Amino acid sequence: MRQELKKQKTLSALVAFGLAAVITLFAASNSFGVPSHEDISDIDARIDMELLAEAVAEIKKDMYTFDMDETFNLHIEDVKNIKVFNAENKLVGQVSLKGNQVIEDKDIQVLVNRSEFLSSYGNTSIYRISE
Repeated sequence: MRQELKKQKTLSALVAFGLAAVITLFAASNSFGVPSHEDISDIDARIDMELLAEAVAEIKKDMYTFDMDETFNLHIEDVKNIKVFNAENKLVGQVSLKGNQVIEDKDIQVLVNRSEFLSSYGNTSIYRISE
């Protein structure tokens, strides 16, 4: 009887020790080398403040070098892209037009005339030839 009681106590102690060791190892592996949430937010806040200070300095610098003539004489070139695809959805022709330009390439003009308008997004128009 004493032998069984001693064996049970020893086994219980070994299981408790093993469980404690496993819990300690998991806790150590989860916290090793990883900063706490507060540390990360402090670092982010510091970086944000530095970026904000740089942006304010840039704006102040730009305010003093503001050139009125350069601002009002902007020449924005409006570029229109036209892409033509065949029935297998392979690109067969494309052209970029600036401002009020027209298509001068006869082959591209024939492709555009034979094709159907599908869609446009931004400055790009998509056409498809359905044969």
